[in-house]
Amino acid sequence: MDAVEHTFDPVREPGLGRRLALLGVVVGVMAVFRVYALLLGLNLTGTLFVLAPGVLAGLSTIVGIEVGLRWEYRMRRRHTYPHELGCELAPIYQFPAACRRAAKLIAHWLRARAVVVGWLTEDGQLLEPVAVYGFPSGWLKRAPSLSLGDGPLSGTLRQGKLLTRSSTEGDSWFSGGARRERAVYVPLVARGRLEGVLAIAAAGRNPQVRDQRLLAALGVVLSLALDNCRLYEGQRAHAQHLHELNRMKSDFLSTVSHELRTPLTSIMMAAEMLLEEEETRDLQSTRGKLVATIVRGASRLSSLVADLVNISRDDEFKPRLELDSVSIDDLVANAAAIVQPLVAAKHQTIDLKSSAPGTLVRVDRLRFEQVLINLLSNAQRYTPPGGHITVSTRLARGEVILTVADSGPGISPEDRERIFEPFYRGDRSGLGLGLAIAKSLVELHNGRIWVNDSDHHGSEFCVTVPAQTPAKERALVSPATH
Repeated sequence: MDAVEHTFDPVREPGLGRRLALLGVVVGVMAVFRVYALLLGLNLTGTLFVLAPGVLAGLSTIVGIEVGLRWEYRMRRRHTYPHELGCELAPIYQFPAACRRAAKLIAHWLRARAVVVGWLTEDGQLLEPVAVYGFPSGWLKRAPSLSLGDGPLSGTLRQGKLLTRSSTEGDSWFSGGARRERAVYVPLVARGRLEGVLAIAAAGRNPQVRDQRLLAALGVVLSLALDNCRLYEGQRAHAQHLHELNRMKSDFLSTVSHELRTPLTSIMMAAEMLLEEEETRDLQSTRGKLVATIVRGASRLSSLVADLVNISRDDEFKPRLELDSVSIDDLVANAAAIVQPLVAAKHQTIDLKSSAPGTLVRVDRLRFEQVLINLLSNAQRYTPPGGHITVSTRLARGEVILTVADSGPGISPEDRERIFEPFYRGDRSGLGLGLAIAKSLVELHNGRIWVNDSDHHGSEFCVTVPAQTPAKERALVSPATH
C-alpha cells in the first residue's frame, strides 16, 4: 500500500469534527426551545410561533458558521499545505525522489485524479515528465514531452501565471479522464526563470484545485525544493569530479617522479665520478666548480623528486625539517650559484645586497635553499635576456626579510591572488607546484611569503623568517648565575 495513503491531512480531518460539534450545539439549542414550549403549555401554533425565530436564527447561524469554516479552511490550506510540502521535501536530496514524493503528497491533499511533475530540457523548449501519480506504472516511460513553442502554454507559464483548462479532452497528459474534469498547469519558477511545471487533473468542482493562490504557493515551495535538489546534485557531481581529478593528479605525479628517478640516478653517479676526479686535480678550477654545481643541482633535483612522491601520496606537503643555524648570506650565495649557469645563458645579472651581514637563521638548509632557488628560477625565467635580478636581505623587528626582484613583465592582479595555490599555472607553464611548495616550506619555518603590489616593471617576492639571536645578546638577557 502506498505510504502517502497514511499521510495525515492537517486541514481536512479536524474540519469534520468541528462541524459535528457545531451541529450538536444547534440541536441542543432547538431541544431547549422545545422543552421551554412544553413547560409553558403552548399549543402547536404557539410552539411554532415561539420556535420560528429560533429556527431562522439557528439556520442563519449554521450558514454563517459553514461559510466562516470554509473561509478558515481555505486560508489554513494556503498556509499549511505549502509548509508541510516544504518540510516533507527538505530532507530529500535526490531530484527524482523529491519529484515523486511531491506528486504523491499534492495528489493526496488536493484529492486530484493525477499529478505530473515536468521539468524543462536544457534548451528550454520541452517539458519532460519526471514524476507522476495517479497513472499506471508504465505511463512515465511512454509519456510525451510538451513543447512550449509559442502557444498559450508557453506564454502563460513563462509569465509565472497558472494555466487552467476547463476540460482534459485532447490534453497530452490527462486526456481520457472524466467529462467534467479540469487540468491546471502551475509554473515552477526558480531564480527568476521557468524551470518546470506542476500539472494537476481533478474534478471541475474540486475547491482545492480551484484555489489559485493555494496552487501558486505550492508551486513556489516545490520549485525552490527541486531547485535545491538540482544544486545539491550538481555540487555532489562537482565534488566527485574534483576527487577524480585529485586521483589523476596523484597518479600523474607518482608516474612522473618514478620516471625521473632512473635518469636522475645516472646523472648523480656520473657527476659524482667527475667530482672525484676533479678533487684529485684542481677543485677550484672552472671545470671543478661546474662539476660541483652539477652535483649540487642533481642532489637538489633528487630531493624535489622525493617531494613529488610525497605529494602524490598526500595532498599536504609537510616534510621533516632538520634545523641548523646557518648564515642567511651563505644560503643566498649558494642558491645564486646554482642558478648562475641559467642566468649566464641569457646574459642576465644577479645582484646580492645585504644590510645585515652575518645574520643567522635556524632553518633546514636544504629546504630553505629550495625556496630561494625556486624564487630565483622564477625570476630568471620571466626576466628578459640582458635583464637584472636583485636579491636583498635586511633585518627588521627580529625577522630577516629577503626580497627577490626581477625586471620581467610582472604579475597580474588576478594571478597575484592565486599563484601560491597548488597546480595553479598563471602562464600555463610547469606543474604549478613551485610557489605552493615554497609557501609550505616557509610556513614550516614560522615565516611568511608574499608578492608585493609593485608599481614598477617586474615582480617582487618577499620572504620573512625569524632571525636567530646572537650568542652575546642571549648571554646579556639570560639571568645571572650565583
